[in-house]
Amino acid sequence: MQKEKILSLLHLTRKAGKLQFGFDACERSCLRGKAKLLIYASDLKDRRKRDYVTMAEAFNVKIIEFASKQTFQESFKMRKVGILSIEDKNFAKGITAKLEEQ
Repeated sequence: MQKEKILSLLHLTRKAGKLQFGFDACERSCLRGKAKLLIYASDLKDRRKRDYVTMAEAFNVKIIEFASKQTFQESFKMRKVGILSIEDKNFAKGITAKLEEQ
């Protein structure tokens, strides 16, 4: 139930044009100071997770783990999605609150 609410918020974020997919887009989002929250898939390899956490720490952006690559791929109809960047502070706050309720 909670998972669906979070995915729904992510879809709203996408409609608003405030969601980036993939490492390169998320890195650009961080470089430009737009990233408010990074979300990575739970089934990534450890090395890739470390890369994402390092990037988040370097740009002082909160990062959290949620769902799987499969869930992201099915939900957003995209291939190879392992990380998302939310570029709106209100969406980021709402998603963080929902994830902390779990």
